[in-house]
Amino acid sequence: MTRLTYASLLNKTLEINASEGSLTAYKFITKYADQVKGNKAQIFNFRYCLASSSGLEQEALSILREAIIENGYWYSYDYISQDDDLKNLHKYKEFQDMMQICKEREVTAQRLTKPQLKVVQSEKNSEVETVIVALHGNQENIDITEPRWKLPSQETILALPQSSSIAFSDAYMWDNVEQGTKELKDHLTYLSENYNVRKEKVIVGGFSAGARVALKAILNDEIECKGYILMGPWLPEIEEWEVLLDRLKKKNSKGYIICGDKDQDCFEGTEKFVSLLEKKEIPYTYTIIEGLTHEYPENFNKHLSDAINYIYNTK
Repeated sequence: MTRLTYASLLNKTLEINASEGSLTAYKFITKYADQVKGNKAQIFNFRYCLASSSGLEQEALSILREAIIENGYWYSYDYISQDDDLKNLHKYKEFQDMMQICKEREVTAQRLTKPQLKVVQSEKNSEVETVIVALHGNQENIDITEPRWKLPSQETILALPQSSSIAFSDAYMWDNVEQGTKELKDHLTYLSENYNVRKEKVIVGGFSAGARVALKAILNDEIECKGYILMGPWLPEIEEWEVLLDRLKKKNSKGYIICGDKDQDCFEGTEKFVSLLEKKEIPYTYTIIEGLTHEYPENFNKHLSDAINYIYNTK
């Protein structure tokens, strides 16, 4: 088996569930759950849902107990109370009690969660040559995003926004794209005021829904940047944004776009976006990764370096 990542573990589990059934998928994700780094709350979520839908009710309850009681995680009350995979657990008082615990934790988390920004700079005394602002995907966070976008250059600032919208433990969402663009604008203002970051040094990027927010912020004139890097961008309404794309030409913002040809969520929208860029003669580079699903390619760091060179060196 090729090296598993957090994203590939989840994607492979979904594939197995669709082709071989929930029990086989449950055994697969349970076998490899401790071999990847990512959101453990999400892995627990996959496991208890698959166990429950396989008829392993006591095992599902045990996994929920470990997640909620022992580890302190929580899940959306609406989700956990309405998911069909968990309907057969409703007869257990323990499950009802854990739903209430989740409800209380969810209310608290939604009240307290604010936009976050982590800034990584290797040498604070170095002149900043590149500023990468990278937005996580839906149900992700800063910790998942940072290893993917981190560059070895000492002259680089890596800024990692985290959405104020939380779905469950450690899982943040860009479900409101306009709110996301406002938060991104505020983060760039902070970088300008505290790190002397100039707009001509900034490259904005993101994965999936984070890429959608990054692009919309540029199109809305919320931010100014040298260019953008979109990894597996989720662009469900890109045709509605066509009239806004002319602003990319006016801004001279250059895009570097990457998507897997097996990305069922994003490949179609990415292709439409690229076609519109071609139609409008807006500068871009587009790389299709053969066989890649909705995740980062293993050599994303190489693509990131190529993207920076393209954006800075293209006239």
